Amino acid sequence: MELIGRISVGNGHAADYAFDVIVMFNKGYKRVVVKGKGDRISKAVVVTNLVRDRMGSAVRIADIRIGSEDRKGRLVSFIEIELERTV
Repeated sequence: MELIGRISVGNGHAADYAFDVIVMFNKGYKRVVVKGKGDRISKAVVVTNLVRDRMGSAVRIADIRIGSEDRKGRLVSFIEIELERTV
């Protein structure tokens, strides 16, 4: 069974989230989903780029999902970027 990790981007530093993603890959996860909601969508993209810069060709973007979800009666946009370890 393939391990899939999830990181929800919040108020922390982008580098901290990128480090968490890299640690998940080093622990054996084959895929990690980085999710950003609302104002944190751009930070999720930054996290993804930091991981790709650090890991190079060892990681690729497997899928990108965008949409919106109902949160307390309001629609909030989100992005989910699925990263896959290639080696």
